[in-house]
Amino acid sequence: MTRSYGGTTNFVIRIKSHFAKVRGDCPAGFESLGMSCFVVLNVKGSYAAGQKYCEMVGASLAVIRSQDEEALIDGYLRRNISQIQEDQIWIGGTDLLQEGTFLVPGTQEVLTYFNWAPGQPDNYGRGEHCLDIFRDDAQLRWNDQLCNTDRVPLCQREQIEPPIIVG
Repeated sequence: MTRSYGGTTNFVIRIKSHFAKVRGDCPAGFESLGMSCFVVLNVKGSYAAGQKYCEMVGASLAVIRSQDEEALIDGYLRRNISQIQEDQIWIGGTDLLQEGTFLVPGTQEVLTYFNWAPGQPDNYGRGEHCLDIFRDDAQLRWNDQLCNTDRVPLCQREQIEPPIIVG
């Protein structure tokens, strides 16, 4: 899919063909994990760009709210790591409004679950305000990162409701 963003930049979002099957109640390209649908988009950009890319496919940056959700996402990333080919991925959460208090974009819900890498969050240089995840010691870890760093986004959306047939 190619779209114009802001009238000046064209970009292409490609969802790898091996994801093209509908799984559960998720649209093509997404994988059903628990009660939501997830996909890592094959396009790099800043945190804000990652949010926009997710919106273009009817989703938002993924928000990890529990160890169980993180385990599902970790399994998804492990199964698809050869296609993703990125080691750091944007997820939903930023402390731009108040240092140390990470909020879900859009809803401003305070995040309470984290799996920080050792020494994180560190707000290195007093400018790291956006969440990314990466693999450390064979598990997912969280990091606060400069929001203008290029990463691929992990997108999340609700499952599709099955059609109701009235007859």
